[in-house]
Amino acid sequence: MKISNKMIMGALWLANYLKPPAGKVEEIYAHARKHNGRQVFKLPNNRRGIVYKDLKIQTQMGSYHCLRMKKKGQIPSRAILYIGGGGGVYNYYQSQLVLARKLFKRVDGEIYYPFYPPATKHPIKEAYRMIFETYKAILNDYSYEKTAVVGLSFGATAAMIMISWNNCYEENLPMPALTIGLSPGHVPANQTERESLEAYRGIDPYITADMVEAYGQIHRGGQELDHWLIHTGHGDFRNAGKIYLYFGEKESLAYAAPIYQQYLEKAGADYKIHIEPGMPHCYGIARINKAARSTYDEYVALINGL
Repeated sequence: MKISNKMIMGALWLANYLKPPAGKVEEIYAHARKHNGRQVFKLPNNRRGIVYKDLKIQTQMGSYHCLRMKKKGQIPSRAILYIGGGGGVYNYYQSQLVLARKLFKRVDGEIYYPFYPPATKHPIKEAYRMIFETYKAILNDYSYEKTAVVGLSFGATAAMIMISWNNCYEENLPMPALTIGLSPGHVPANQTERESLEAYRGIDPYITADMVEAYGQIHRGGQELDHWLIHTGHGDFRNAGKIYLYFGEKESLAYAAPIYQQYLEKAGADYKIHIEPGMPHCYGIARINKAARSTYDEYVALINGL
């Protein structure tokens, strides 16, 4: 493992030691609910040449915010649906906006940043519905051929669910030309998958094996949901554009890489799955070292190539 990779992992393990992650469902839910209750959507002021608009996304259950970002005086040639993370349980959208802004500086396009409802508010299906409705709104202004999706962690899961949703619910929309997923999740669906996840116990300081299972329970919200809404790697990935999935070798969710591969192969998808040696969860969210820069620059070039 390279020195910079070891330093990143060392810092994460130190954070783990100082503040161990919660593992029990009730503990996670209570903490997330309290955290989410303090989160308030704020429309940023137009500055530094960026124009912000609040796009309201309507579902049968509610109305949600989607932040649009574009450069002042420019007519964007493409759209990027940028989906933040938080396990589908935590609302980190305001704090992760800095990551969307960093990408915004490097791409020629308008960014759509959805503030989807976490599973402490509704079962996770509502978050997926809101994100799919956001994509519908994008198609009012942009062609699917000029649309990319970038998802971080749960956002990557949601990006893959968009494809399954379109097929399973027969929405029949053309899917984005490009889907970039950084560490998409998957809840084990059987004993074999649980054993694969268990093999990562003690390897990932950020997302433990217990957390993967716990988040799946919170996502259900006490309801019976379609299998692929929880066991998301078992999706129907037909009729998609190009798909690029990136995992870190030192993250629990890397166990899901062969599961996604199996179902992408089944769908005949045009895809690439990359597992970066020595790197943690969502290592490609920023250009923090050589490995991260390589991945970041790769998908930025893919977006700008649409």
